[in-house]
Amino acid sequence: MNLVNAESVGGQSLFGQHEASVDSKGRVSLARNLRQQFGDEAVVLKWDRHLKVMTPENFEKVVGTVMSRLSFSSGKGAGNFFDPKMQRDRRAFFGNKFELSLDSQGRMALPKNLRVAMNLYEDVVWVGCGEYVELWSLKDYEADCARWEESGGFEQLFNGPAPPENSPAHDTDGDGGPDGE
Repeated sequence: MNLVNAESVGGQSLFGQHEASVDSKGRVSLARNLRQQFGDEAVVLKWDRHLKVMTPENFEKVVGTVMSRLSFSSGKGAGNFFDPKMQRDRRAFFGNKFELSLDSQGRMALPKNLRVAMNLYEDVVWVGCGEYVELWSLKDYEADCARWEESGGFEQLFNGPAPPENSPAHDTDGDGGPDGE
C-alpha cells in the first residue's frame, strides 16, 4: 500500500461529509469546518454529476498539470492543438470553471445553469476530498457510492494497482518532483 502526502488547504486537509439544502435563491451553506479553509472565494469546476470546489491556489496547480499537455509553448501542447479530443478536453475544463464567492454566512450562490446541470435543487451533500470538496445532489452521491461499493470499494482502493511513479500520488516526500530529489 502506498501512502500519499496530501497538501492541505490552510493547514488542514478537507475531510468529512455535510448534508445541506439549496435554498429558494440557489444558495447552499458550506459547513463551518470546511468554509474556514476557503476564505471569501472558491473556484468551482463543473464535473461529472457534481461540482469540484477548491481554492484559487489549488486550481492554479491543476491548471499547471493541464497546461503541460495543452500549452502552445510545449511541443506536445502545440501538437495537441490539432487533436479533436484535446480540443474538447480544453473546452470542457476551462469552459466549466466558475469563480464563486462565499457570503458572510458561508453560503455560496450557485448559478442556475450549474444547479440545473448537476441536479442541485434541494438535498445536497458536501464531501471533503483532501485538497478540495465536492458538491453533489444527495441522490446522485448515494448512487455513486453504491456503484463504487459494487465495483470493489475499499478493496480496490487499498489493493489496486500502485500509481505510476511519475504521478503526484507517488510523491511521498511532498516536494512535487520525483522522490529523493
